[in-house]
Amino acid sequence: MSAGRPVPPNSNEYLWVAGVVRSVQKLSGTASRWNGELYEETRSDAGGSAMDDGGMTVNVDRVLKPVAQAYTAGRPLTEDELVNARDAVLTVVHEAKHLSNTLGDDTAPGATPVYSPDTLALEEGLTETWAHENVDDVIQDIGMDRAQPGLLSAESIDSYPAYTAATDELIRGAAEVSGLPQSQVREGLEQADRTDRWAAVADMVIDERLGDVMPAQHREVVRTQLVQAMRPHLADVAAAQGSELQSDVAKSIAGHQSAGRAVTALSTSTAGIENHYRDWHRDQAIKQAAPDPEVGHLRKFLGGQTPPDASFRASGGDGAVPDNVRQLNSRRGQGQSLE
Repeated sequence: MSAGRPVPPNSNEYLWVAGVVRSVQKLSGTASRWNGELYEETRSDAGGSAMDDGGMTVNVDRVLKPVAQAYTAGRPLTEDELVNARDAVLTVVHEAKHLSNTLGDDTAPGATPVYSPDTLALEEGLTETWAHENVDDVIQDIGMDRAQPGLLSAESIDSYPAYTAATDELIRGAAEVSGLPQSQVREGLEQADRTDRWAAVADMVIDERLGDVMPAQHREVVRTQLVQAMRPHLADVAAAQGSELQSDVAKSIAGHQSAGRAVTALSTSTAGIENHYRDWHRDQAIKQAAPDPEVGHLRKFLGGQTPPDASFRASGGDGAVPDNVRQLNSRRGQGQSLE
């Protein structure tokens, strides 16, 4: 348990965090699960956490103190101080975004365990990217830029380089396989429950690539096949992200490569399934076009006579017309009709 002492609700620190939560809720358009409980984070190497029950923890030294300094210094912060203050905002934005994402039901069909390595990789990668894309809007929304304008141009630290690189590559690849814009794929993943994100990727591919050939009743089986093809590759990303031996660049490369393998598996599986159904439809069309065996028996019974529709072509040439068809004027779009 990383939750320490409660942060007093009437303190400036608590009110500041509450303001960030409200801003994230407004920008994301999603109601927050924050229950109003805020605790000091006890782990020295963690900036904060979002708890399943809706509570939040924040690190006093790494988050609350740099934020307080931004308001009380009475001077422009130094470059390092600005980086620390911006990272403090990013931390709370990140945790607040977690609390705007619904957990989902991991017992539902197609769902994955909420804390499995691959599901966690998607959640952390998507959330960290969202935080970086929206942190300036949050800073301006809560008025923090008025105290320290330099916050808007300070360096942003990516806390999860392996996860962000992996989700970026997965989104790019899923967009390529499905034919959808990357923005639509990302939005679909962000809006999905945490337990349903892999299924969301599969459903987008099914809808765009397989919807016209796959029977609707096969969706659950095909979805499971696509999800199982992708998941193992992103499970590897957790090891890279947690490594103390790899640099951020190395972690980013590892995340990109793992997601690339997941995309390859998705593409290969989708093509195989698509070909399977198209082959099936072609075989059905061939069977329907094949001569009826009963017609063959009838021909033998009649002594092997050539059917009328073949006899006139054979005897009269290409221009011959059977005498039971009335010839129409040869205007574009007209054909033949029975009398």
